[in-house]
Amino acid sequence: MLPLTAANIYETQKTNDPGRRHDLAILQATASRGVVLRGRHHRLEAEISDLLRAAYGHNPTPRDTDWFLSDVFFEAFVDWNDERLGAAISEEFVGFVRKEPARSLYEYLMATPEETRTTAVLNFSRGSGDLRRRIEQRRRQNASESFAMRRRIQSALLMIDEIDLILTFANRAGFSWKTVRDIGDKLARRIVEDVPTYYVEREIALRLEAQARPIEENDFRDMQSFCAVVPYADEVVAEKQFVNLALQAKLDRKYGAKLGTDVLSLAGSLGDLSAP
Repeated sequence: MLPLTAANIYETQKTNDPGRRHDLAILQATASRGVVLRGRHHRLEAEISDLLRAAYGHNPTPRDTDWFLSDVFFEAFVDWNDERLGAAISEEFVGFVRKEPARSLYEYLMATPEETRTTAVLNFSRGSGDLRRRIEQRRRQNASESFAMRRRIQSALLMIDEIDLILTFANRAGFSWKTVRDIGDKLARRIVEDVPTYYVEREIALRLEAQARPIEENDFRDMQSFCAVVPYADEVVAEKQFVNLALQAKLDRKYGAKLGTDVLSLAGSLGDLSAP
């Protein structure tokens, strides 16, 4: 299987040339067969819940072995029944996408109204710009700190930024926590260390921010993909820079993923690909 991430879909959606967007869309739909890696919110809830249940001696929540995959393309971003959407997506529509996942992905990439497409791209860029400015300010503030200290700072900031989400997931898992004090120092550290999405995010961010060059918008999309893929994939093919950052962090050893830059290395694994 060659599932896509939200970043893969976005990169194609932001392509202004319709001919090039068609070529990318047909390639992605064919290679992935419309299967995607689930979005950050979905993965985090499962990862945090499993960690908390293990920490308290409870059995893990039963899940399918491929729970982190979906054949509904937009679940790379958000679950179809997520309350945060604010508008209901019908089960009939989801059922239609599941019947023809590859074709549905292709038609979304090619048939989205131009105004909707360009507005979404503009909103993402604006949000990325705000995030980039905050990160650059943090880089300047922590430039003189050691790597170990920057890791501790990054862990603390990650907990602060995510605490509401962590408490929400904890409550859904049966833990009636109200504040960070209810978690405790030891378990709080484990959340950053043992939740794959958080760990990958922190380790790559540390090394990315240690570079001399400015942070770019593309870095956020690459980070998004690596957090989704590395803990769950057997093999990851990506651009050299992020592969090197992941290797420096020894993420391949931690999660058992083969990291490389040659897409042809996948040929033997994928076999024949049927058209959508």
